[in-house]
Amino acid sequence: MNRLVKYITRDGGLSAILRYVVLLILIIIASIMAPGFLSMQNILNLLRSFSFLGFISLGMTFVILSGGIDLSVAAIFAFSGVLLGLFQHWGIYLGHVDKLSLLAPTPILFLIVLAVGSALGLINGLLITKLRITDFAATLGSMIFIRGFAFAISGGRTIFNLDEIALFMGRGMIGPVPFVAILFLVSVIVCAIVLRYTVFGKRLYAAGENPVVAKLSGINPQKYKIIVYTISGFFAALAGICMAGRLNVGEPRVAEGWELDAIAAVVIGGTSFAGGRGGVIKTVLGVIIIGLIRNLLSLMGILPDPQEMIMGLVLLFAVVFGSLGTRKGSLAHT
Repeated sequence: MNRLVKYITRDGGLSAILRYVVLLILIIIASIMAPGFLSMQNILNLLRSFSFLGFISLGMTFVILSGGIDLSVAAIFAFSGVLLGLFQHWGIYLGHVDKLSLLAPTPILFLIVLAVGSALGLINGLLITKLRITDFAATLGSMIFIRGFAFAISGGRTIFNLDEIALFMGRGMIGPVPFVAILFLVSVIVCAIVLRYTVFGKRLYAAGENPVVAKLSGINPQKYKIIVYTISGFFAALAGICMAGRLNVGEPRVAEGWELDAIAAVVIGGTSFAGGRGGVIKTVLGVIIIGLIRNLLSLMGILPDPQEMIMGLVLLFAVVFGSLGTRKGSLAHT
């Protein structure tokens, strides 16, 4: 009993319990509304659908741990899918025919798209650190520009038909398990190890928690800002590749508003907006909660616009709750 009391009163303990309670309630409600909700097949399908948001939420976790925010992830997501579609229909009018005309072998195209996404993230980091533009303003501008660029290079049209390798990224199965879900879980494990056991991870937490003290300790917070935005761009591009494979199209309109869902998932998971507290395992919990809320709203027949209003309230609640948790944690250490 004493251990339970200590856990609850410890910084973040009560918050963690509340998150698991919310998750349990959502699962119970979903099971009542959809009797087959807990079937293995449905769980695997949900894991696949959660993975796309999960990728950009992983990148967002690194950014928020540094004390920043990245509003451009959904735009990079869409742009990456469009870029892959164009590269697979090189020389053919925007993929409006069945025949493929690959610019390079598909694995090379994947590397090019991932490099472009990482470069866009790198540019965000440089704008913030070198030009002293605030994270919000820099990534908001990037979001508008990149999304507009995706429309420009696609002519505002959907690019149809990708090859089998691209389709495997979003639709492929390894036994009964979706490949994209395996890729997401491997990414979570790698990111968790990097944050917990590497010098980079320890210094990132230090730079995010208190940049001034970190700088006095010989850590360059700007360097870590640049790196985390590059990581965020990489995961957004990876999500874009997988979603293009899932839909079999490059679509400039895809993932509109997902940057807010990613922020909500990270904050609900327990990563502090103030930086320096949280992690990717917690983000996975937040992704599941956001995904289940979306799933339940759809089961209830709620239209997309009211859904966005509800998700806005969820994000507001998460931010308020997270700030209260941070404040309590600060008071507990004084």
